[in-house]
Amino acid sequence: MKKNTLLSLFMLALFFSGCDDEAPMNRALYPESVYLVGADDKIIYRNLNIGYVQDTVYASVAISGSLSTDRDVIVEIEEYPEAILKYNNRELGSNDILFQNLPSDIYGLPDPIVKVKKGEPYNTCPIYVKPAALHIDSLYMIALKLKSTSEYKLAKEDTVVLMRFNLMNQYSGLYYMDGVIKDLSNPKDSVVYKSPRTLQAVFDGNTVRMYHQKNEWSKGATDYRPGYCFNITVNSDNSLSLAPWKNFKILEGGGTYYPELKVYDLWYKFIEDGVTKKTRGFVYKERENDDEQRIINDWIEEHRKYD
Repeated sequence: MKKNTLLSLFMLALFFSGCDDEAPMNRALYPESVYLVGADDKIIYRNLNIGYVQDTVYASVAISGSLSTDRDVIVEIEEYPEAILKYNNRELGSNDILFQNLPSDIYGLPDPIVKVKKGEPYNTCPIYVKPAALHIDSLYMIALKLKSTSEYKLAKEDTVVLMRFNLMNQYSGLYYMDGVIKDLSNPKDSVVYKSPRTLQAVFDGNTVRMYHQKNEWSKGATDYRPGYCFNITVNSDNSLSLAPWKNFKILEGGGTYYPELKVYDLWYKFIEDGVTKKTRGFVYKERENDDEQRIINDWIEEHRKYD
């Protein structure tokens, strides 16, 4: 009986002793630090809609730590264009197209002060950009750096972020061309081809630039060949207007855009090496899986024209 009483008292003492220890999840497991989201990857990508007079992108400031913050944190961001020069020197060769700082007259950082509120893990800093002022075949970045923080410490490795911009609109992106090219003087002379096509937003929210069959690319050049590409404009009734870009000798063209399918059904006549030819085909948006691809393949075969 006496042994049982002593054991009970011992277990009770252990219980109250354990109650004095703080639970691991209630204490900070590592010190808090302030960082720019994406800085560990060095480059983050942001899309700019060329159809907007002004578009907005965001940089995010975050607080690391195992617990929610118990106070507001005031962080100041500053521009750091030297980081773009360092990136070019470190990562690119002498024949590469170099990144350039976004011109200061077409973007603005309205407030470099970011307030991360108590209990919140992050907050964002808006950056206003005028997309139509950018040249589509140039490479643009802005570099941002954490300057100061009212609480905690700045992360040692994650204080600088490079933000790269891509011009887009609702009709741009990765597509695939499924078409036939015929020599109009000899219709039996034809070429069937299927290949990926990146449709680049140009000018406005309704126009994209597309490459013809020849779009060879080499290191050190942008994906741009002035003699092999043309513009496609989607009109208000979803009809298509085609026009040459630079030196490609397109004579005429047209077609229809199907927004529910994200498919261009188009044709165009052009001159190549002194020969007049015609392309007819479909340009369809990349599909997410095989089932969706089978659906669009069936639709294309049903609507294919062989003139």
